[in-house]
Amino acid sequence: MPDLTRRRALLAAASGVAALAGCSGESDRPTVDTPREDETLDDYESRHVRNTDGAVLFSQREELPTVTDERGRYARSGRAVLVDGADLEALTFNDVPEAEELRAYAAETDFESASLYLFAMPVGACYEIRLRSVSVEWDETEADDLHPHADFCRATRPADVECGADETHTAGFAIRLPVAAERSSGSGSGMSSSCGPLRRGEPFDPTVTPAGGGEEQ
Repeated sequence: MPDLTRRRALLAAASGVAALAGCSGESDRPTVDTPREDETLDDYESRHVRNTDGAVLFSQREELPTVTDERGRYARSGRAVLVDGADLEALTFNDVPEAEELRAYAAETDFESASLYLFAMPVGACYEIRLRSVSVEWDETEADDLHPHADFCRATRPADVECGADETHTAGFAIRLPVAAERSSGSGSGMSSSCGPLRRGEPFDPTVTPAGGGEEQ
């Protein structure tokens, strides 16, 4: 039986793929077991940053979008799943300390054994965003196609924190997943309006403003 590469072996262990390299002489293609769905991770690592100027942290475009009153929410929001160094090089990071911290954290990732989920969103100055849980799904037909999902919640910042109700900051998260992948064609997130008992959030729309004012971010 031919030796599996380290990367393929890690993928097999993470996604339940049994790679049969043709010992029986019938086929050289791997056979794929039914992939596990919505697997919650307990051993992920993460880095959280907050830019108090409301700057765009990163973009998948060559140029960073400009924050305006009309498009500010969309400009500050972003997500990217990185499965190799090329994915990281394709991103454009802002020249601010918080964006550089995310970039440096991403660059430390060993993509032979891990992947990275980057997330950015606007947040009202008097609120904070907390990462509650992370899970992964594997595509039903492509065993090496990773779909991460992150659940967040929003909480009021401590009373001794000075903040302006009309100010908007930018929160950024870099989530290092202990699974490697060849690609990622999808990702998801959830947001809870309070950080009470842990539960799966509703589909997250960064443009929604909750009742009573403030930002859902």
